[in-house]
Amino acid sequence: MDEVLLTASRLALLVTGVGGALAVVASATRRRVARGWIPAAAAIAILLLFAVESGGASSPVAQLLALITWAVGFPLLAATFPDGRFVPRWSLGLVFASVFVLIVDAVLGDRLRGSAGWWLFPVVQGLLAVGFIAYRYRRSATTSERESVRWVLLGLIMTLTLFLVVSIGAGAIGGGGALNEAVSNAAPIPLMLGLVIGLAWPRLWNVDAAFHVVLSVIFAVFALGGVFGAARWIATAADRPAVDAAVWGAVAVGVLAYPVVRAATRAATWLIYRDRITPDQAVARLALALDADEARPTAQRVTDTAAEATTSPAVLLTAASPVDEAVFTAKSGTPPEAAISPFPITFRGELLATLSAAPRLGESELSARDRKVMAAIAQHAAPALHGARALREATTTQAALVAAREEERRRLRRELHDDLGPALSGLALAAAALATRTEEIDDEIAQSARELQTDINDAATRSREISHGLRPPILDDHGLEAALRSRLGSATDVVFEVGHLGDLPAAVDLAALRIVQEAVTNVRRHADASLCRVAVERAANGLRIEVADNGVGMPQTATAGIGLRSIRERAAELGGRTRISRPRAGGTLVTVWLPIEATPDEETR
Repeated sequence: MDEVLLTASRLALLVTGVGGALAVVASATRRRVARGWIPAAAAIAILLLFAVESGGASSPVAQLLALITWAVGFPLLAATFPDGRFVPRWSLGLVFASVFVLIVDAVLGDRLRGSAGWWLFPVVQGLLAVGFIAYRYRRSATTSERESVRWVLLGLIMTLTLFLVVSIGAGAIGGGGALNEAVSNAAPIPLMLGLVIGLAWPRLWNVDAAFHVVLSVIFAVFALGGVFGAARWIATAADRPAVDAAVWGAVAVGVLAYPVVRAATRAATWLIYRDRITPDQAVARLALALDADEARPTAQRVTDTAAEATTSPAVLLTAASPVDEAVFTAKSGTPPEAAISPFPITFRGELLATLSAAPRLGESELSARDRKVMAAIAQHAAPALHGARALREATTTQAALVAAREEERRRLRRELHDDLGPALSGLALAAAALATRTEEIDDEIAQSARELQTDINDAATRSREISHGLRPPILDDHGLEAALRSRLGSATDVVFEVGHLGDLPAAVDLAALRIVQEAVTNVRRHADASLCRVAVERAANGLRIEVADNGVGMPQTATAGIGLRSIRERAAELGGRTRISRPRAGGTLVTVWLPIEATPDEETR
């Protein structure tokens, strides 16, 4: 059986070497980049070397060819992998130095190889080659190049692990029988596969996921092996039989298997991903952001969460339709010159927007992990953005209805005040004159005329009451500032800061008046303040209201009462926003923004 495994391992090594070399040739031919043949040629030479070694050749000529292939091919591969550029540029010197050492050794009749210090040559060569790879990886490699390097590194770790297992189990690599030799032959296969995949198909699979699995298994196996060995040692120290020692080890492994595997998985996660969170964690952060009670629009919450989850310097959300730009457009950070990866956001087959993210600093594109995170955020943000659009449409419709209602009330009040009121007053005067003239003619007619006068006066009074009930007259007659000073200005504890407001829509000035009244009433009832500042300022597209006091401030755990709910509702009716905060100086600050649609004249200006 062991001989069969030995033959199979040699065959696998031969197939992997020859097949890998052919795959690298095909990849280099397909890319049609001249310098790409440099690492490809080095890789092909090394793969064929492994394939030749599978036959067990040990002649002096074969050993010399193996030495030349490895001594020149390895530094050449390390200096140019994977794109053919020498990085750093002076890494070419290591290749020439290796060739020079081999020439000198040949001239001296293999004296260098026979000397006691020959071991320094492969050690220095290997350290410099690893340094070249590390330098490229950290300084100039693109994301795809780094994925190629990680495939080779993954294969190297697996190969070294297999050699370590063989060394621990048999005490020597390649000795101790056919089974040990078979495992030793199979050990280089992961490195060969990593080299082929890194050059030909670096995105054949998610290398980080493969790395995570391999490291988790390695950590868990060695940790559980240590547990088993420690338990056996304790049992042996207690003079237990070999069978009992094995049972002790098995029990210890069974008890500690779950926590050890968990710890191994976490360690592998930290090594591979570091600060790269999982898609599930990103979705959980998005849910918290969307559920937070704050003034940020939904689109901004989505981009902020994506930027935080991927540590991207810039995340953009772009609406698919110009109609939805007000709802679906947001930005976090400043877009760099690097390419931005787009991720569509669709809901029930409709493309709502596109979420785009720039790669992390120092990277040329998003990693596979970050792409999964962005895809998960885009998928789960779709219902929230769709809901935000529906809410905006409903709010816009409601605000239009409220505005139309208030404009109609303003028109009715003016008609009652300007038309019906004077008409009723004139009729009352006419009835009074009729009563005076008919007193000497007919008392009954005079009495009827006086009753008519009384009824007309009552109707005029009722008309004024209806007119005043529709809207405060001072708003239409003198404006919002006069209304605020009239309702609140007599108190010495209120200071006004009112800018130029111009003509405000009927719904906006009434809402502003009611909001300020309610906010000042709350200050007087609950704040224990000596001063209240009311600031009203008109911006380009809205009215900003601030009511601040120097009182005790709102408790952190306080719930909104009727007054604050009324303020929020009045602002929301018009599509506005309300924010209640506690400034560092103390007290409470109520900030309200009410939108104002630009009139044609304002748009022209």
